[in-house]
Amino acid sequence: MATKSSTRTSKGRSSTRNTLAIALTILLANMPTLGAFYVAIDTYSAGMGIGFFRYLTTTMSGALIFAVLWTGIVFFAFGPALVESRNGR
Repeated sequence: MATKSSTRTSKGRSSTRNTLAIALTILLANMPTLGAFYVAIDTYSAGMGIGFFRYLTTTMSGALIFAVLWTGIVFFAFGPALVESRNGR
């Protein structure tokens, strides 16, 4: 005996809701990047005698490289879905 099952499709969802869901996913996927910048901001002190940008590019260069690479990977992975969602409006 077969039973009917109802599945919820994405057609019933609005495109704005899809766009917000993808944007939230991108934000959550970028949490390691936000963590790297938090560490850089937390460890910087104005009494060091150098500006924040110089501190970020010298002392924290590993964190900066990680943040840029990770953000690129996330946008490469989720960018097409975000564009498709926006074009569907």
